[in-house]
Amino acid sequence: MSSNNFAELGVPADLVGTLHARGLESAFDIQAMTLPDGLAGRDLCGRAPTGSGKTIAFGIPLAARVKQGAPEASAAASVLVPTR
Repeated sequence: MSSNNFAELGVPADLVGTLHARGLESAFDIQAMTLPDGLAGRDLCGRAPTGSGKTIAFGIPLAARVKQGAPEASAAASVLVPTR
């Protein structure tokens, strides 16, 4: 991947600001590989070691795409996770 800069990967400016405020300046590899597809609305499936940034890899597109003010009874997003 040529860039690990959140803004260049297509992350909205408000989320880039939030990430920077929390000390996250650049994306990890799993994030750089998945963010453009996730932000475009494509399904994501990734496998990476613990601590590699998977939660942010799917969390940023989720936060960017979920409609604010959606009726409480409607599902805005689904996240499937494995169990041990």
